[in-house]
Amino acid sequence: MPKKSTPPLSQTISRRGFFRRVGGFIANHWLLASLPVAGTGVVGWAQHDTLKLKLHNWDLYYPTLPMALEGKTICQLSDLHLESLRISPKRIRQGVMDQKPDLLVITGDIISTRTDLDKLEPYLSGLTAPYGNYVVLGNNDYSHLSNTLLKRYLRQFESLGWTPLINEALFHPNLNLWVIGIDDPATAHDDVDLAYQNLVSAQPSPTNPPFRLALAHSTDCLDDVAKHGAELLLTGHTHGGQIRLPGMKPLITNTYLGDLGFYEGYHIINNVPLYINTGIGESMIPLRLNVPPEIAFFTLHKGNEPPRHRTR
Repeated sequence: MPKKSTPPLSQTISRRGFFRRVGGFIANHWLLASLPVAGTGVVGWAQHDTLKLKLHNWDLYYPTLPMALEGKTICQLSDLHLESLRISPKRIRQGVMDQKPDLLVITGDIISTRTDLDKLEPYLSGLTAPYGNYVVLGNNDYSHLSNTLLKRYLRQFESLGWTPLINEALFHPNLNLWVIGIDDPATAHDDVDLAYQNLVSAQPSPTNPPFRLALAHSTDCLDDVAKHGAELLLTGHTHGGQIRLPGMKPLITNTYLGDLGFYEGYHIINNVPLYINTGIGESMIPLRLNVPPEIAFFTLHKGNEPPRHRTR
């Protein structure tokens, strides 16, 4: 299969092209009809925000954290949308690998169409972590893929050193850590009971409880995750609204919690520490406004302190 070229770091979008794409976005999302997007200044602002990759670092504290996880760092990528991504593989690789994470995860929406199948290698092949790379699928990963091509897609991840988790969990005995992968809730592929089945069978010790890291594309599986419990649930899907005016909430989040005001960042809901990643790529139109792309890092500590956050 011929190799596809990697999207350039920056691509000029004309004012006419911008409004044509915004028009298509509005046509598919009627709520945006009230968004006053106009002028070349807004276009420039949006292009700047689209390419301004932010690194979010979180220190999270747990009274019962397994000793082996003290100081370990989890890196989360989400919503790469390689079909239109203009941030280069080199920038993403540098942003991730400079911090030397111990575990790497992607929470869905890596590609959208059959033509994107060959775009994985330049972005994912250079990303490694000593305790593994894990990926769950999102709604766009299922778009336009037959069952046969979906199998090819999953094999591609495996060949690049990534482990897809489709409603299943894997245990790291040296870390006393479960990584629980929940399939896409947005397309009703989620089966949280099945994803937790291995944990239920293992019957963990109450005196030395494992850390449960749950991964899902959307927060719409939270009720069932809360039933089983998790020390951290990492999600994406909302893009933080993708296009958002200062001081205003997103018009579109495509999640139940998003409608209630939880569409980005760290929260504790139903006793589950939850992070909603705004993602790296874009959907529908290749622009972000006031919601820059992000890579998130979570360093785990034993203690009772509140979470600490810094951005660069």
